[in-house]
Amino acid sequence: LEDEELARQLVELGYRGSGEVLKREEFEARKQLAEASRLSKRSQKKTLASAGKELAGYPFLQALAQREEANKTGKMTSIIFIRDKNIKGQEISGYIDFAHRLKTEDFEPYFTGKKRLLPKLSD
Repeated sequence: LEDEELARQLVELGYRGSGEVLKREEFEARKQLAEASRLSKRSQKKTLASAGKELAGYPFLQALAQREEANKTGKMTSIIFIRDKNIKGQEISGYIDFAHRLKTEDFEPYFTGKKRLLPKLSD
């Protein structure tokens, strides 16, 4: 159809498809709501887990802190290889996708020293 207004009226009357049909005003209202939601998410500044932590004497944690923001925003990806020993003396090793782990887990305990960063089965 060449006449946009006629095409819009046909769709509003339900002559097309099984999808949800919106009036022009409803569409504009939803569009403004979605745009406002998108802007508010962008303006929220996410705090870094390493912010304000004393990391002197912990070079590994300092390196993670330097990369934290870039990995959270997607500007950088970091793969960490860790090799450690468990209580039984068995070697545990694996690769960790730092950016993915930042999204799925709170890193506050790692930066405060309450938890050790070890590979998981999901890594």
